[in-house]
Amino acid sequence: MSESREVVPTGAKIMAIVMIPVIAGLNYVTGVIVETLKLPIWGDTWATMLGTLISGVWVGAIGGFLYNLIMAMTVWGLPAWIWGTCNIAIAIWSFMFMKLGWDDLKKPWKLIPAFLWLGFIYTIQCTAIGLYMFGAGPSAKPTAVVYFAVLSATGNQLLAYYLQNVATELIDKSVSWVLALIVASRVPKRFILAKR
Repeated sequence: MSESREVVPTGAKIMAIVMIPVIAGLNYVTGVIVETLKLPIWGDTWATMLGTLISGVWVGAIGGFLYNLIMAMTVWGLPAWIWGTCNIAIAIWSFMFMKLGWDDLKKPWKLIPAFLWLGFIYTIQCTAIGLYMFGAGPSAKPTAVVYFAVLSATGNQLLAYYLQNVATELIDKSVSWVLALIVASRVPKRFILAKR
């Protein structure tokens, strides 16, 4: 006769499950605030980074993707679900940065490689998606001035689109990474599932 036992998740496991909708909600609220204030950033990935730092890469990726899926179904239109792949990438990169030690607030120079990676490498993915799915062009962000300046100087629309995205992402992802690190550093260790 086999005996079955119910395994009840506790502490950090419950937090990991709860983190998924929390990530989506925090990304949403921050994104709305940023859009309302017309800031030159997106503001909708810092919670993905936070979720990854606390509960691991899959929790961050699922929460970030859920945010984009909700936005696509309610505000942006269905084709915008594709931006969820950028939030998945953010979770993967955040996990990589943590493993590489690019997450030390006490040694700020260790954050610089993460800023540069997110500003120049991650942006390739965003540029490719934007170009393929929506066409290259100026964004509604103040960084559109970069697009027009580069386009005027070079006549190269792809370069103008990429550098506009770099200008936005360098600011956005640097602020997001630091914010996520600050909040994560305040979470009690017993709730941290992500292994450094």
